[in-house]
Amino acid sequence: MRSMRQMLIGLLVLGLFGVAQADTIVYTASIPLATTNWSQSMSIPKFDHPCMLDSVCFELMGYVEGAAKFESLDAAPATVTMNLQATITLNRPNNTPLVTVIPLVQTVDNVTAFDGVIDFGGTSGRTYEGLSGDATESACVSSPEDLDLFTGDGNILLPTTAIGTSSGSGAGNLILQFNTSASAGVQVTYFYTCPVGTEQSNWGSIKGLFR
Repeated sequence: MRSMRQMLIGLLVLGLFGVAQADTIVYTASIPLATTNWSQSMSIPKFDHPCMLDSVCFELMGYVEGAAKFESLDAAPATVTMNLQATITLNRPNNTPLVTVIPLVQTVDNVTAFDGVIDFGGTSGRTYEGLSGDATESACVSSPEDLDLFTGDGNILLPTTAIGTSSGSGAGNLILQFNTSASAGVQVTYFYTCPVGTEQSNWGSIKGLFR
């Protein structure tokens, strides 16, 4: 019987005082395609709300495109791998990283010994135009320092960098050439809770019903 009373009291308290309601606010920003290595900033509105900010999550989308070519100078056949890629990092205003993404596109070729001509073609070289790749990475922050950073009036500027990190391997004597461009986009989600409160004046009389 006592447990039933406690259950009824709990339900009445829930009705009187309510529960915390969770919700989200989402903002997006982007940086257009440009030759690496670039450094720009994305502007996001801060969390300007009477409720409590619980965490901030970032989904960083990176895109890379360009051309890649190689010539193997080895005296024997080789398998050559090229990675056209960029390392894109979203930072706090003090340039400490929030999230990093590395979009890339890879090529793998079997070639002969050097054919005698450095033309990025023939039997010992390759040329690729119009390569493209994308990737997405996510991260969340919830420390008091980060929550303070994203709370208040106005916007916050998030420095963003795109560094060309293309590479190739597979031959001991290898000429590589890359032309790399990258773009970035971010979705910022504010997770917050709002307490829902109502009248408390009848609590004393309700307790009396269960004595």
